[in-house]
Amino acid sequence: MKGLLDTSIFIADERRRGVDPDQLPLEASISIVTIGELLLGVHMASSEPVRAERLATLRLVESEFVPLPIDDAVAAAFAELTAGARRAGRRPQTRDSWIAATAYAHGVVLYTKDADFDAFPGLEVVLVGA
Repeated sequence: MKGLLDTSIFIADERRRGVDPDQLPLEASISIVTIGELLLGVHMASSEPVRAERLATLRLVESEFVPLPIDDAVAAAFAELTAGARRAGRRPQTRDSWIAATAYAHGVVLYTKDADFDAFPGLEVVLVGA
């Protein structure tokens, strides 16, 4: 099965709350938003050791994945999913909306450790470690 890995999958490894590889898809992609979130983590690090660890995570992700871009289909999915969530009274984070939209537009399952992705109607989500 193909899937899109949310940023939380990579952050969990940094926090020593690793992810069981058996819970992840055999074929996986990431969103370009994940690269942005990991870069943000590098810039916001509270110390040099934390910065170095986050940079190592970023470099590993960059070496293993070609991120899916935000294109017209992803933009349309972003609008549809975010509107659906808001109509249901939810207020998802914008970055999460873009990651959800990337999975939705590409017709793949989103793998995450973040239960908040249940805000998006029609998005197939696997909550890893649950």
